Amino acid sequence: GSWTILQLVEALGFCLENTDPRTRGRGIQLLSQVLLECHSLLQEKEVLHLVLFYENRLQDHHLLIPSVLQGLRALSLCEVLAPGLAVSVLKAIFQEVHVQSLLQQDRYTVYSIITNFMATREEELKGLGADFTFGFIQVMDGEKDPRNLMVAFQIVHDLIVKNYALGPFVEELFEVTSCYFPIDFTPPPNDPHGIQREDLILSLRAVLASTPQFAEFLLPLLIEKMDSDLQSAKLDSLQTLTACCAIYGQKELQEFLPSLWSSLRREAAASASLRSYHRLTHSILPLLLEQYNKHSQSSQRRTILEMLLGFLELQQKWGHVEEDESALLSLQETVCSVVFSALTDPSVQLQLVGIRALTVLGSLQGFLSPSDLELVVDHLVRLALHEEDSQSSLATAEGSHPNTPLNCISSLEREEESSRNLHSLQQRCLQALAAVSTHTSIVRETVPVLLQHLRNVQKGNTAGFSVCQSLHRVALQCQQDAEGCWYYHQTVVPCLLAMAVQAATQESSHPLVSKVLLEEEVLTAMVPVISAATTHLSPELAAQSVSHVVPLFLDGEVSFLPQNSFPCSFQPFEDGECLEPQRRLVALLMAFVCSLPHNVVIPQQERLLRELLALSCSCSCPFTATTASKCFAGLVNKHPAGQQLDEILQLAVNRMEPGLTEGPHRTQALILLLWVGLVCDQSPGLLGLLSDVELGPIAADGFSLLMAESPDVLHKGCHADVRIMFRQRFFTDNVPKLVEGFHGAGADVKANYLKSLSHVLNHLPKPVLVTELPTLLSLLLEALSCSDRVVQLSTLSCLQPLLLEAPQIMSLHIDTLVTKFLSLASSPAMVCALLSAPHTLLLCPTVVVLQLLPYKARVIRALAKPLDDKKRLVRKEAVAARGEWFLVGSPGR
Repeated sequence: GSWTILQLVEALGFCLENTDPRTRGRGIQLLSQVLLECHSLLQEKEVLHLVLFYENRLQDHHLLIPSVLQGLRALSLCEVLAPGLAVSVLKAIFQEVHVQSLLQQDRYTVYSIITNFMATREEELKGLGADFTFGFIQVMDGEKDPRNLMVAFQIVHDLIVKNYALGPFVEELFEVTSCYFPIDFTPPPNDPHGIQREDLILSLRAVLASTPQFAEFLLPLLIEKMDSDLQSAKLDSLQTLTACCAIYGQKELQEFLPSLWSSLRREAAASASLRSYHRLTHSILPLLLEQYNKHSQSSQRRTILEMLLGFLELQQKWGHVEEDESALLSLQETVCSVVFSALTDPSVQLQLVGIRALTVLGSLQGFLSPSDLELVVDHLVRLALHEEDSQSSLATAEGSHPNTPLNCISSLEREEESSRNLHSLQQRCLQALAAVSTHTSIVRETVPVLLQHLRNVQKGNTAGFSVCQSLHRVALQCQQDAEGCWYYHQTVVPCLLAMAVQAATQESSHPLVSKVLLEEEVLTAMVPVISAATTHLSPELAAQSVSHVVPLFLDGEVSFLPQNSFPCSFQPFEDGECLEPQRRLVALLMAFVCSLPHNVVIPQQERLLRELLALSCSCSCPFTATTASKCFAGLVNKHPAGQQLDEILQLAVNRMEPGLTEGPHRTQALILLLWVGLVCDQSPGLLGLLSDVELGPIAADGFSLLMAESPDVLHKGCHADVRIMFRQRFFTDNVPKLVEGFHGAGADVKANYLKSLSHVLNHLPKPVLVTELPTLLSLLLEALSCSDRVVQLSTLSCLQPLLLEAPQIMSLHIDTLVTKFLSLASSPAMVCALLSAPHTLLLCPTVVVLQLLPYKARVIRALAKPLDDKKRLVRKEAVAARGEWFLVGSPGR
């Protein structure tokens, strides 16, 4: 009370008019601090002059801005503020201050000024109209600090609830707030501000649910977030939707009801299932276990165990559950006891259910302890290997039957059923043995059993493929444990090679010997087993292993193989028809050498490459020639660049070029060309070589090979060098040549170009595909008329993304599409793949659906034919597609 504000300004004159911005800043800082203390004592005229002074200072040096804003905050609290000054201050801030470049505290000051004026000068601010809303949007845009967001959300809420003019900026106001949904915030430790995630969630929810004007923007966002994998996002979306439904009317909700209902129904089913599972498990599981122990009949026990298996499979589906939530874990001992008892029951049917249950238990992480596993391995071994004992138990269970004609027939039927039961039992045992092989100690017990079972395949049992599948599962489970990985590798790989070499050398000397292990299906199944056993080896152990395997194939060095006494020498790279069985084993060599890390030196690599090259170009067996080409390509892929690699590639080109002309080995040359072109990323030169010959069916199919993933030799899991964006580069380099070749080709060759094109497009990343397809649409529509079924299916796969993501483009070709789809659907062989194609048209926006109306009756008549197809799946798809077409043009469609 001793000084007036004017006297203070005069006393600060030297500071306020100083040329040094820091000095001016200190003067304004002191003045602002005084104003914050005594703003209630100011007179109206004093406030007017101070406001004008501070507004001018907003154009001063950026160092002054924080102190200027503090002074304006003090003035915004003055009750004697003259009419029009609040609007003047805000206009100056909106125009002169880039708020988001300020520090957090200074941004908070701006929000405080706006809040103060909205509390005391509402009508004046409303006089600004939508300009006030737009100015605030610019202030808030990009805000990140939770303290500031709490104030900003409240300002937006007041803007809406107190009916400030939003004008054309409704969507902008929604965007500047909805970008924070759902809230992802974790308070820092010892946070003095006390803002919690829930505070921000509630503040933002109040904004989003404050006006029906946000409905058209908010509801699609909520539908998207309800399908999120994050449980918190789902919950926030549902709670926000609940709040919105309290103020939204039918008008706002109607357009989005189908999508909302679909998401809600799906989420409700999942949530209810999970809750129900926990409740039912707590209530019913003990009763099932009690009933199992009460009943002694195998048929009754089987029924009860099948119900128990349903609960186990649900637990497997939902994954790990905390111990205090899972009744299954609390009953672990009893569950294991019941399952183990089923394994020793005389009834094969009960054993089967028990093994299925054990397989599920083995996949539940941590459920079975090593001691539990050891307890059952012996039972599984007996069931898997002792066929005669199992057959005997089956006969005992069946009992004896009088030798009457009717009973003889039923007896034969029972014997067939028993044989099927035995086979099924053995398959389940193999699966269970693999499932429980999660510890090295167990792997040491189960792997020899699986290998013994594979040896029995040579006696005529055709379960080799299933055994290899089980071995592959064990290999994958061993990969992360160095000890288990090496044990598995040194046990399984030599054994598989020995069995295959034994079969191949026997076949070479005795053509009538069983060929089971030499069949393409079994050899193909062995490839991932050897690959999985090799990819995770340490470089030292891999080098030790490769020093044995390569000499085996190059020099017939069999000394490291178990049981290495063979009928004749092993010479897979020698000439002679009798050696064809041996050459097939190059598939196993490919699996091994193409899975080695880059830093493992392969002995005699140049010689090996030359032998593979010669075999791939001359072998008459397609399986052998292809695997030799793949093995050559895999080795070239990892070969260091340099003169040696250039010489090998030139040698390959020299071998291929003559073979590409008409001759007995043209197919082999084409296959090698495709693989070499793929691994060397030589796509620009690929069609150059092919241009010397007419593009045939094999070369056309090869484009699928070039674009697809190659699980055997060319993927990162095998340590291959996979270049990024090679598919996009391949498309850019080769599709124009394919289009040009198509237009210049004869009618009988055009299909091959269409097939090549559809293969390339099918493997493009979807965003690239949608961008590029419109320019090629006319060719794809022509491809639908091609007689080649592969071309038709591949083309349909290409068109589907366009139907869903580029409906405006596709709507220009509705007549052609519907006509061609119906023409294809007349073929029973194509119905399953095709019926969903017209169906996908219905997923497009309304503009497309309206254009479908003229075709509705025609399509419904045409789809009546497959309703009577002999295949159930065809009938099912026809019913679904026809039902959708009946609804075309209905309300809400």
